[in-house]
Amino acid sequence: MDELSLVGASRAGDKSAFGLLIDRCYKDVYRLAYQYTGSHHEADDVCQETFLRAFDSIGKLRDDSCFKAWVFMIASNLLRKRVKQIKRERKLAARAQGAAAAEVAEDKYREPFETLSAKEKAIIIHKELQKMPDRVRLAAILILMEGLAQKDAAGIMNCSEASVCRQLNTAREWLRARLRDLI
Repeated sequence: MDELSLVGASRAGDKSAFGLLIDRCYKDVYRLAYQYTGSHHEADDVCQETFLRAFDSIGKLRDDSCFKAWVFMIASNLLRKRVKQIKRERKLAARAQGAAAAEVAEDKYREPFETLSAKEKAIIIHKELQKMPDRVRLAAILILMEGLAQKDAAGIMNCSEASVCRQLNTAREWLRARLRDLI
């Protein structure tokens, strides 16, 4: 069954059709959530909440051919809210533990970049992504990691292509500036 038929059946209340839609885009939504949060647990929670909200509001989907982009938009909205909550919780925890422990943890990533394994490099890049402003990080993940076109990312982020382009450039400059010492 093609995606349009599955969306139509889902609108009519067919749970198995919606399950097939989930199967088709779950990995992509999970990858987005994991790259954004850096946590498998958070990614699972966001995916579950995304698909629950999508099922509850499938009647609001304007264009049946844009199901995946619509689901990405739901996920990105949830991710922004979740990250704000996580940041608040981390600030409270950091106050409780003191800032010295955080500084020691950051210093271990100051080895020369070329001596690090691919996995260690990915960890460093991922940590830098987590420090970016939310919309900049989302643009970087959608375009650089998920391979979406700027037009599609703009639709998901509910902004113009020019705004996505600026955010992507900001992300590239951010990474360049912060990784310069390592390279």
